[in-house]
Amino acid sequence: MLALLAAAAGLGTPPPDPAVLHANAVGRQPYEEGYLGTGESRIHYVATGKGPTVILVHGFPSFWYVWFDQMEAFAACRRMIAIDAPGAGRSGRPAGDEAYRVERLARRLDEAIAALAGREKVTLVGHDWGGALAWSYAQWKPARVERLAVLSAPSYDLFLDLLAEDPEQRAASAYIPRLTALDRASVAERNVPATLYETAYRRMVEEGVLTAEEGALFRASLADPAAVDAGIAWYRANIPPFDQAAAAPRWPRRAKPLALPVLLIEGSADRTFAPSLAARAKARTPNLTSVTLAGVGHWTPFEKPEGANAALGAFIGLPGGRCP
Repeated sequence: MLALLAAAAGLGTPPPDPAVLHANAVGRQPYEEGYLGTGESRIHYVATGKGPTVILVHGFPSFWYVWFDQMEAFAACRRMIAIDAPGAGRSGRPAGDEAYRVERLARRLDEAIAALAGREKVTLVGHDWGGALAWSYAQWKPARVERLAVLSAPSYDLFLDLLAEDPEQRAASAYIPRLTALDRASVAERNVPATLYETAYRRMVEEGVLTAEEGALFRASLADPAAVDAGIAWYRANIPPFDQAAAAPRWPRRAKPLALPVLLIEGSADRTFAPSLAARAKARTPNLTSVTLAGVGHWTPFEKPEGANAALGAFIGLPGGRCP
């Protein structure tokens, strides 16, 4: 009990992450966890493998374990490091929405990359909100990124353009105003954590995409209303009313066409983004490769991981798309 209280107060090492224990029980490579910073700025990360560094950033509602299939696939030849994004998992949860502005998240990501990879240029991989953040980070600091792979997301500035200009995107994003109307009290009162689990993961367990044990890990990651509220804060801080999207400030403010290699992986059954996403991304990202996974929805990292892994492995230059 004293150890748990000390950890909660920031005075000791938190108990092991159950997801890390599970990964070590079923994985082929050893998994280790660590922390960067303290308090609200703390970042929890999980690492495995050896070789050039790959940094993985999840979206909402999720946490680092969404990348388990990719970490397993490439740990034999890459240092795979998945972070819990600010507000999620075991990372710190800043109280105010302003802390979740994309530019502040990018600066925190930059600090994490420097701590985890030093001066090495990294392969940066993101899904959903983590993909939007990774893309915007690469626009801001392209010299820190060797390659960028984004699953099921546009860059932040492109998403605002889609909301402003594409009726299909506004229709697909109709859930956002309902989310941003919630505060922490209503998240708890309406049992939003349970609803998110049912919507995002229950079918994945029933269809055998996730094991029952993995489903329990995702359920536990959503159990705290404060974590769910922090995830919703990403929307509150960055997405204006749709009729104001055209005038909303973009970030980075003077984003140039991104010259480094970019991979965009989408699912053919994903209804989160308008069909125009890939074409519009290509217009401002000349070195973009677009891959569509047939029959896959929004959970491109794990619905059919062999497809995502083949595309990612080829993109990072592995013979046959796999580690030797």
